[in-house]
Amino acid sequence: MWDIASVFEVVFALGTNGSQGFTRLGWSAVTILAAAGGIFFLSLALKTQDRRGVCGDNVG
Repeated sequence: MWDIASVFEVVFALGTNGSQGFTRLGWSAVTILAAAGGIFFLSLALKTQDRRGVCGDNVG
């Protein structure tokens, strides 16, 4: 199953091609929103990540 951040990254990649150098407004908006959504959901994933150090010590 794909997680939501990966979906945003795929939409971002497709949007960058469709925006043609950010000259097409609709695709540019899709690209910017997809980038923001991807960063948001990746930050949520990092918040829930296990915070153990190399030796297994809890650093957080």
